[in-house]
Formats: sequence, C-alpha cells, structure tokens
Amino acid sequence: MSSPAVQGERLMKVGELADRSGKTVRALRFYEEMDLLHPAQRTRGGFRMYDEQALLRIYWIDRLQELGFSLRDTRTFLEN
Repeated sequence: MSSPAVQGERLMKVGELADRSGKTVRALRFYEEMDLLHPAQRTRGGFRMYDEQALLRIYWIDRLQELGFSLRDTRTFLEN
C-alpha cells in the first residue's frame, strides 16, 4: 500500500499527472496494472490522487526503459 501524502502537499488527478509527465492516461493505468505506479491516496469518490513522487517514479521508469530494461525488470529494480 502506498504511504499517505504529506499534509499540505498538492495532489494531482491522473489527467494532470499525464500532462505533467508526457504520458497518456492509458499508459499510467498500465503502469498501475504492472504495479509500477501507485496513487498517494484516493478521494471519497474513488479518484486516484498522485503526489510529486509519482512524477519522479515515471522519470525512472522512462530512464530504465531507455536503457533496455523491460517493465517487469523495472518493477523489480524499483522495488528495491
């Protein structure tokens, strides 16, 4: 389970995260399915909310893919 967001930290919905990361919403959902990305929290309505750490994680996913790592390898790398 993901850690709670730091109080006062600005959270983003998936669409804003997609815009800021240069990824599509579909790609981000796929990252979630692959257990690469996790929302910081969910709203009462069930919306996924992401913090700035999600942008950093997406950056590392991109870098590792550029180096030739598969998403499965990337997940293993990011777990440690």
